[in-house]
Amino acid sequence: MKAITFSIILNVMLMGTLCFFVYNKRNSIIGCAHKIYETIFNKNYEDSILIFNQNKYETNVNYINKNNYQENIKIAILGNSISLHGIVDGLWDHESGMAASDLEHDYVHVLLNKISEEKQYGIEYIVINIADFERGFENFDQNRLERIKEFDPEIVVFQIGENIQKEMLKAKREIFKMKYMEIIEYCNGKETIICLPFWADKETINVITEVALNEKVYLVDLSHLGNGIDPQNLSASENKYKHAGVAAHPGDYGMENIAKMIFITMDKIID
Repeated sequence: MKAITFSIILNVMLMGTLCFFVYNKRNSIIGCAHKIYETIFNKNYEDSILIFNQNKYETNVNYINKNNYQENIKIAILGNSISLHGIVDGLWDHESGMAASDLEHDYVHVLLNKISEEKQYGIEYIVINIADFERGFENFDQNRLERIKEFDPEIVVFQIGENIQKEMLKAKREIFKMKYMEIIEYCNGKETIICLPFWADKETINVITEVALNEKVYLVDLSHLGNGIDPQNLSASENKYKHAGVAAHPGDYGMENIAKMIFITMDKIID
């Protein structure tokens, strides 16, 4: 009887210790995520993240399962470092969406592979980083996107907005709307999807929503993924990046969730 009682007490103590550890670990991760989220909207973040996205990263036309299916579809993705970033010494040795563990785990490739497999299409695609539009939309040269016109995609996806400085957007709101609508029309996709930013504030959400309404294009909301509700969406939950801007980017889990959100709309567009 004493042995049974002792065993029960021991199990309860072990279970309590385990619960305490898990709870505190969870709070530590959530606390870290919220700290990063607060950082990404202040001036220090905007200044520090400028060390990235300075080059005009672009891919060639690439293919997924082009010879495996009878039909092919062309998709162009215009984004920022979440969509495409180059190699950074000491952080990663591959070109992909920033903070993805490898090319196949960034949202672009998770999304395109899912489309190919579920819709039975070969995919031709191109990815262009247009963070320079976010930071200098007034003087952005549309000829920078001439490759998109030559590519003539059926679907164009815009994943931008994260790098727009709040002060600039408030001061030049209507100019941003006009310039965004101009590049949508310039790219001339048969179908267009634009995304609300992974990190977003009220003003950015409202302006980009107005662009979608004016252009009559599809709108995908990513803002709930990067707002700290689920800290696993941030790469800080997977890697201990010292740079707050990198740590705030989506890791593999966040990239997969971005792909899922965009695929919901793709699923309706593609027969």
